[in-house]
Amino acid sequence: MALTSYNPRFEAPLKRPPTGIKQASFISPCKIAILGFGTVGRAVTRILTETPHPSLGLTHIYNRSVQRKRESWVDEKVKWTDSFDDVLASDTRIVVELMGGLEPARSCIRQALLAGKSVVTANKHLLAKHGSELVELARKAGSRLEYGASVAGGVPVLCALQQGLAGDQLTKLSGVLNGTCNFILSNMESRESAFSDALLEAQRLGYAEANPADDVNGLDASCKLAILSRIALKVEIDPEQVATTPITSVRSFDFAAAKRIGCTIRQVSHGELNGRSLFASVGPALVKLDSPLARTYDNQNAVVTWGKYGGETVLSGCGAGGGPTAVAVVSDLLAIARRVPAPDHINCDDELVRLPLGSDFSSEHYLRLSHGKMRSVSQLIRQKCKKHGITAQSIARQNGGSANVQSAFVLSQCLHSVATAIVDEVREQNRFLQPLLLPIR
Repeated sequence: MALTSYNPRFEAPLKRPPTGIKQASFISPCKIAILGFGTVGRAVTRILTETPHPSLGLTHIYNRSVQRKRESWVDEKVKWTDSFDDVLASDTRIVVELMGGLEPARSCIRQALLAGKSVVTANKHLLAKHGSELVELARKAGSRLEYGASVAGGVPVLCALQQGLAGDQLTKLSGVLNGTCNFILSNMESRESAFSDALLEAQRLGYAEANPADDVNGLDASCKLAILSRIALKVEIDPEQVATTPITSVRSFDFAAAKRIGCTIRQVSHGELNGRSLFASVGPALVKLDSPLARTYDNQNAVVTWGKYGGETVLSGCGAGGGPTAVAVVSDLLAIARRVPAPDHINCDDELVRLPLGSDFSSEHYLRLSHGKMRSVSQLIRQKCKKHGITAQSIARQNGGSANVQSAFVLSQCLHSVATAIVDEVREQNRFLQPLLLPIR
């Protein structure tokens, strides 16, 4: 006996609603062109090839010297080209920019938007510098610009900020935003590796570029922080103005010393509204072992936000690598193809403000000094701290020979400028001291 839907009010059988499968069969695929066939471009192509979706159809792949990029596993119907004009002249509806860098990526995105095509990109450097301009251009052209893959790889951080937390008033955020640095630091911690060895392993696995300067010096993370600040805190900042500290000076000794006070070390990006200014910084910091940031390993990312009404929210998952980033790109493609409304009202220029940028946070500080066999180091540190109204606690010391002694201290709560002044005064008395000063978050 056949089953039918029944409405007792009218005592008559209702028609079975049409299924989504039947409806989808009448929708032609949204044609897509990929610009750049590097690590992420290959990963996106792989997903579209191995897990085809009826609403998405890859038609073009653009790359310089395209002949050497061809792969036999890509559908033979896909057109390979080294001419961006071929893409502009085609009937593709979405252009996926995965070339990286500022140019020619910016010009290609502008031309695509002006031609009425929507754009999906993972380009954090471009979005940090020109995001507001490109969002406004997309709005005027009646197109879409989606960039969920530009921060935290496959973790839907931007989607959560734009939609899930849109009703809150966010006041600060902290994050482990660079998978390369997190791989290096977490491996230095777990394997007691030297920085150079951990970097080589990250490069071997494809988490780090041949030239990792933007990652280890903090520029990559500062670009992501600029994007997050725009969406979460509604403040426009220049990533090159963010105070950054490289992770290159962190040593295995620092992890051992941090563990003694219940901490580990991660590259932390932090943004916080402070009256009519924004404090922002990127660099290695000690974080408590029970912090969500401390629980990130290898290429994982995490973002913690604080809201006036909703309190603390944590988002975490895999960050660096082609796979996680490709997942975010394909998710943006599906959002456009399914005509999911864009939350671009969050990015309206009239809601964004430019505030003075500072980095003089108040916190406890970790101070490590590398020196010869100086018996008076602890006494010198305590004298200088007392002069500035704070205290210093010795937490670790390692003798590595007469010219290689390391001492670690925790300075009590103070402004970063005060801790820096103490270090400068100590070095004035002994220029051979090599300091490392890190905030404790």
